Amino acid sequence: MKVCLPYSRKKRYLTGIDWVVLTLNQMTRRAGYPGNSSQIVLELAGGFSVDRFQSSIRDFCALFPLLYGRPARCWNLAPYWRAPSSTAREKPPRVEVHYLPENASRDDVMDVLTKAVNAPFLSPRDHLAFHVVFAGQAKCFLGMTFDHGLLDAGGAETFLDLFQSWQSQTGFEERYRQIAFTEPAHLCNWRRRFDAGRGVGNLMRALSHSKPCSLPLPSGSNSFRFRLIHFSSEESAAILDAAEREAGYLLLTPYLLSRFIYHLQAVFKARQALAPEHLISVSVDHRTAEAAARDVFFNHMSFLFFRVPSGIADDHDRVIHILKQQMYEQAKSRFSHNLADASMLMRILPLSVFSHLRQVVLKGNFATFGFSAIGSCSFTSPRFMDADVLNLFHMPLIPVPPGLGFIVTRYGDRLNAAIPYLDGMLTREEADGLARQVRESLVAGSGH
Repeated sequence: MKVCLPYSRKKRYLTGIDWVVLTLNQMTRRAGYPGNSSQIVLELAGGFSVDRFQSSIRDFCALFPLLYGRPARCWNLAPYWRAPSSTAREKPPRVEVHYLPENASRDDVMDVLTKAVNAPFLSPRDHLAFHVVFAGQAKCFLGMTFDHGLLDAGGAETFLDLFQSWQSQTGFEERYRQIAFTEPAHLCNWRRRFDAGRGVGNLMRALSHSKPCSLPLPSGSNSFRFRLIHFSSEESAAILDAAEREAGYLLLTPYLLSRFIYHLQAVFKARQALAPEHLISVSVDHRTAEAAARDVFFNHMSFLFFRVPSGIADDHDRVIHILKQQMYEQAKSRFSHNLADASMLMRILPLSVFSHLRQVVLKGNFATFGFSAIGSCSFTSPRFMDADVLNLFHMPLIPVPPGLGFIVTRYGDRLNAAIPYLDGMLTREEADGLARQVRESLVAGSGH
């Protein structure tokens, strides 16, 4: 017998993955660290009118009441996003402008953007902030900091692309009509969700006994730092070719992970802090090509988990083989889909209880580091406002623990990578060396 509880079709109910993301945010903030937010950075050729941008982003955001909402409980106990019916009285997202000297370096610009992404949002209903950085006539960067509870990486890229579409008056109305502003409560399919939970529980129990390599959380640190790695179009094409040659078609993740694990292993060796294995949490986007225009807001992804014995981390070929095998097994069992399905059942728990349960089950051993590789960029415009877009990259904060990540994104035909880490988790020399070695390894491995 199919039992489906009633719900309001006018609400945007939160999915299980939305609840997981909000839990990670609460866990991180309660531990004294920045929340689960992120930042997209547009590197622009030349500048644009700040006054016009402030006016435009205010009017654009007024079209989306969801931007001013916060989590709440419905009468059926399912969590939903309580948003105002009108944005007339809402304050627009803040826009801060930074003017640096003509001779400012790229590091100076990144220092400003790093402070921006670490800054907390002003209120529980504040989910976006913009920072415009001018460093001379030819240097301009726009950073959009966003709350991961409302937008994931792909959705944030689409949001910026929608703004440019609205600004240039090219097809925005049709795209706006496709956006999903409501979501069912998913108070049904109970048998399927419990079955999914049993399959997920087997891996979770195995992970609870894992002893992964992990860097100690620095005391007194409450901000993240970043090492950014940019590849040219030619280097990016060669890296993708090498990944297909060594790992297989559409298997970029095992290739990139094997390179990063190899060089991260050296940090653990130097500290004499090796543990039996590396445990990697990998986020995967569940959007189909058809759903990309609809699923702009909230989180449309799930997770995979990979385990690599530290004793073989120096063997590139063996690591790729193990990662491919685990990827195949989790794809065959539909683990990431089952995790998303089973997590629907956990929404009944308050965030504080869910976060405590998560810590008990995994005994604090969440991962050695977090990883994500975004397949294609949803911001496709070559221009933003009045400026040509030279590049787009991400600066995400990572839940704590682990407080360390390796993120690979694309814009056009270029790859970009970021290594976010808690300030003090890596020394400056370790961070610089890790970024340099990963870059050199990927470029050399491609034969470029």
